[in-house]
Amino acid sequence: MKQALEGIRVFDLTQWGVGPWASMQLGALGADVIHIEQPSIDWSTLAASIPPTINGTSIGYIAFNMNKRAFSLDLKSEAHRKNAYDLLRTCDVFLANMRPGVPERLGVGYEAVREINPRIVYCEVTGWGESGPMSALPGADQQAQHITGFVSINGVEGGRPEVYRQYTQADFTTGNYAAQAIMMGLLARERTGEGQRVQVSMLRAVSAMQSARIGEFLQSGVLPGPRGSASQATAPDQAFECRDHEWIGVAVTSDAEWAVLCDLIGQPELREDERFRTNSARLDHRHELADILTTVFGSRPSDYWAFSLERSGIPFGFPMGWRVLRQHQQVLENAYLVDIDTAAWGPVTTGGPPWHLDRTPARWTPTPFPGFHDEEILAELAARSNAPEPLAVMAGEGS
Repeated sequence: MKQALEGIRVFDLTQWGVGPWASMQLGALGADVIHIEQPSIDWSTLAASIPPTINGTSIGYIAFNMNKRAFSLDLKSEAHRKNAYDLLRTCDVFLANMRPGVPERLGVGYEAVREINPRIVYCEVTGWGESGPMSALPGADQQAQHITGFVSINGVEGGRPEVYRQYTQADFTTGNYAAQAIMMGLLARERTGEGQRVQVSMLRAVSAMQSARIGEFLQSGVLPGPRGSASQATAPDQAFECRDHEWIGVAVTSDAEWAVLCDLIGQPELREDERFRTNSARLDHRHELADILTTVFGSRPSDYWAFSLERSGIPFGFPMGWRVLRQHQQVLENAYLVDIDTAAWGPVTTGGPPWHLDRTPARWTPTPFPGFHDEEILAELAARSNAPEPLAVMAGEGS
């Protein structure tokens, strides 16, 4: 079967989280993603400063660079820059996540690349945008969570603001937006025949992610604050501790579900209590409601509540550690985790494609160490150019 982006080639000049995550998704859809690294890089200690590691390499590097080929280029070298230009002539997409001006200094700014390949979809991902007083500053995940106000609505109610514990929330959200924008650029090219410049920033992406909370503030003038596990929009919709000290999350999303929950806990009179009759009223009196339900759920073990809530049809969930989740039947049957055998790091388990396409299935291939495909890609470029002499061989190429 063909894949959705089969025949699309990506020049992937990315690092850390945002860019590699975006290009990995394009690779999963069938694009030939060529990930660029410095020739002098020591792959055995790559990003080892960010724990944990496998054989000296950060698991982040391994996890975010699947579905790609690896090519060594020193863009400060004239010979290597020629190779970069030869490669760019064959590419459909250029992707970089650097501060504004850095690609230009490396000779691969938008104008230079467009002159080489007018049809290219050129995507730049930055921290804060292409202009403004912060544009030259570096951007990182937790920094973006702070600057965009994301941390101001997370944490224990009444406590200090907190970053989202899934460290890559801002990175991956931005990377997903970048992958979407690139595909929109490719679609536009099919219609117009022209490439274009695409700009994505963490500031834009994380702000877009918070549209509901921002809209709430703009409408009411009230700043939303941390509520712990409780929802801003519905009640009861939060986690409660059970008698066995396990937690269970209950999400009542309608007045009909509220009526069912009242019967389930043996307190049907709560349905007619004016404080709780509607979702709006329950939100206004959520602390009183939480006090009642804390006592109720604390009276029985979590298994009892899970069984009862499932039978009643009320949405619920309970925290699972990764050790349990990895063996969960739902995860296994839907192939949410993928076992991959890598050349440099042995067998690893990673999250698989986040979508399923029936007629153009996604793929998942192992991360190569830097320079692994140097000879292969150079041979392709030489064959394309029909040059009688070989192109410059990379220093430190993979073997």
